[in-house]
Amino acid sequence: MAAPEPLRPRLCCLVRGEHGYGFHLHGEKGRRGQFIRRVEPGSPAEAAALRAGDRLVEVNGVNVEGETHHQVVQRIKAVEGQTQLLVVDKETDEELQRRQLTCTEEMAQRGLPPAHDPWEPKPDWTHAGSLSSEAGQKDVNGPPRELRPRLCHLRKGPQGYGFNLHSDKSRPGQYIRSVDPGSPAAHSGLQAQDRLIEVNGQNVEGLRHTEVVASIKAREDEARLLVVDPETDEHFKRLRVTPTEEHVEGPLPSPVTNGTSLAQDGSTWKRDPFQESGLHLSPTAAEAKEKARATRVNKRAPQMDWNRKREIFSNF
Repeated sequence: MAAPEPLRPRLCCLVRGEHGYGFHLHGEKGRRGQFIRRVEPGSPAEAAALRAGDRLVEVNGVNVEGETHHQVVQRIKAVEGQTQLLVVDKETDEELQRRQLTCTEEMAQRGLPPAHDPWEPKPDWTHAGSLSSEAGQKDVNGPPRELRPRLCHLRKGPQGYGFNLHSDKSRPGQYIRSVDPGSPAAHSGLQAQDRLIEVNGQNVEGLRHTEVVASIKAREDEARLLVVDPETDEHFKRLRVTPTEEHVEGPLPSPVTNGTSLAQDGSTWKRDPFQESGLHLSPTAAEAKEKARATRVNKRAPQMDWNRKREIFSNF
């Protein structure tokens, strides 16, 4: 009896045929990611070993796990006549999540790394959906991972920093869309799907895209970016705490108690001192500035639900 095929991602290279690629892509509300719903018999997709039930991880070398259905479709269409898809079947996906590994093209070639293998991704590269969003949540097979922002120091190379910054109308903020392999951005620990919090020590969450770009370009050859991955971002938002550089290595904020997020000593997150004390005092200039900032944050419009239907489909 033949041994079972080892678990590994698959890199599928498709060349568009007369009737397209021959697969159906869909996303489901309440379920993270984009999935291969069906593969047409005799199609380029079938020839490339794409299978129904596969989850799509990368398109043409760019991680798309955090992108919307429309964004993924546009990436597939961006290269005319061909596309390269990194996918995982259900069993491989579950194993990656269990071990808190991020799926990569290297795994498609070499297979999953054995435990404690030198090339196994670092803990802070863990799969964004593999852990509970509670800080310090224990994994079945390892110690808890603290949800902290990351401070990435970049020095510009001959081809620039090597990352793409983008924003979209469905969610506020600026996000790292892609990171070039081997680039200064990659060496600094910057990752696709990260949300940008600070540039060179200045919070940029309320700035427009052009203003954030200008902040990054303000220093000619280097940039210091404070970012959060999707899981850390969700956790800090739940606590209503703005991540800062002190959270990178210092005390983390406490969980929400009675609707109020209580920061530990050393946290630089500021609450409205007037609202909490119930006093009406003449503020200092710094306090007035902080109060105005707190008011702006509280007035941010709720995020629009762009995904009314349970499923969205595209045929290729």
